[in-house]
Amino acid sequence: MSTLFKPTANRSPLSWLQALYTSAWGMPILFACLGLLVSLRRSMWRDEMNVWLIARDSQSIGELFTNIHYDRGHPPVWHLLVAGTELLFNTPIAMQLLHWLIAVGAVAIFWRYSPFPRWVKTLFIFGYLPFYEFHLVARNYGIGMLLLFAVCAVFPQRHRTYLPIAILLVLAANTNMYAALVALPLTLMLGLELMLSPRQRRAYFQPAKAYDWILSAAILVAGYAIAIHYILPPSDAAAKDALGSWFLQFDLRHFLRSLGRWFGAYFLIIPTHKRWLDLIFCDSVVLAIIGLTILSLLRKPFPLLFYTVANGLLLGFTYFKFLGRGLRHYGHFYLIWVIALWLASYYRPQRRFKLGFLSTWSEIAKPWQRRAFILVLCVQFLGGIGRFTLEGIQPLSASRAAASYIQQTQLQDELIVASRDANMAALSGYLNRQFYYPQTQAMGSYTLFFKGNRREVEQPETLQQTQQLLEATPQRDRILLILHDALEVAVPPALSITPIAEFKEAQETTERYYLYWAELSD
Repeated sequence: MSTLFKPTANRSPLSWLQALYTSAWGMPILFACLGLLVSLRRSMWRDEMNVWLIARDSQSIGELFTNIHYDRGHPPVWHLLVAGTELLFNTPIAMQLLHWLIAVGAVAIFWRYSPFPRWVKTLFIFGYLPFYEFHLVARNYGIGMLLLFAVCAVFPQRHRTYLPIAILLVLAANTNMYAALVALPLTLMLGLELMLSPRQRRAYFQPAKAYDWILSAAILVAGYAIAIHYILPPSDAAAKDALGSWFLQFDLRHFLRSLGRWFGAYFLIIPTHKRWLDLIFCDSVVLAIIGLTILSLLRKPFPLLFYTVANGLLLGFTYFKFLGRGLRHYGHFYLIWVIALWLASYYRPQRRFKLGFLSTWSEIAKPWQRRAFILVLCVQFLGGIGRFTLEGIQPLSASRAAASYIQQTQLQDELIVASRDANMAALSGYLNRQFYYPQTQAMGSYTLFFKGNRREVEQPETLQQTQQLLEATPQRDRILLILHDALEVAVPPALSITPIAEFKEAQETTERYYLYWAELSD
């Protein structure tokens, strides 16, 4: 029997933790239990809930796929999983539980199949990305991590068949843009290995059926074509610059800022772009780690190929298109490092290449690369524990508290004018209803920046539209007005505004809510 379950009296918390650590699956079980407790009580924010609303309020399968295409470059896998969940369960909490299962699955695969020692696995799974960002926040990045880890787990099967890997790669590419930027180099590595490695060709073509590589290639081509279709904005998309415009000139500061995102992926801190010294110091640290990793992988050319190409693609995307708005984006630099080291464990060092003095440097670099990796793991661990704890203390969004108040005071059936539309998604999801949005001058729930005649509206026009609604419906004597910023402008003489409640307990300042009664003045 595992020491975790042996009946002992008066065990201290420290002894329980020790028993968890020494048991085979103690740490993943702890991960799952803590995650479930926090997931059930946390408040989702707009980017999470918007996907649920698209699934809930799309009127047909065709409209669902159209809306996915207009959802700012997000491929369909996560949307479709959420849509299936919404059909079965009419509550957004089901989406949180689905995402929790995905995060637990990713950690279980990592714990079972990765080559790292137990203490390294423990540091990793309780790090910032697995324990918080890709665990609690129900978006399409956690499933990308799950599928990429699954690729690593089934990687040895490439000697017999490529079909499982091909399926997992195209699924990963269809979760989010960053997972696609990792999946593509993995595909390139596998293709070049088959072309250039006699050992792999002998191992593969002997047991494999003739159709295996043809079918695998067809799956990859079709899957990547689907991903590209959804990542690229539609030809008639409105606000195509919603994700930023292309940056096609060379600018040293911008390049250093892009490298700074790489540093942030490792150390959870973004150097300020206003100070050259910060940029140069932090970028020098990350360049040193990159150099050590490249040197340590010199004898394993295919993992090295993946590491360099994947990081090159991600750095290029960061520089030329999108710097990223959080670790959910540029944190993939860290995942690339972990995956490269994982894949390297499947390869024997190549001795037939004469590296000259680089051979000596490679041996010197290996222990320093391990030390750098351990340092980053420790930083990630501290960041993960801290951020997870903060989520349990202070909600990311005040949406759940505001929705609970509206339901308790029986205001959910009032005509609600809500602004700004994009900031109201979480509230719409928890109340399970649509609002009138001044940005579209229509009832709605989700926001698609690429679709429709949407425009930004300031508070004066929001009040003006509220007044017009009251005048157009004389049978209605009041409207519930919900704003994500406190009302700070003069109220029109024909309108009377009465504050009701405000909900400011949120980490994200744009996820606070201010409730007012709007009535026509006597």
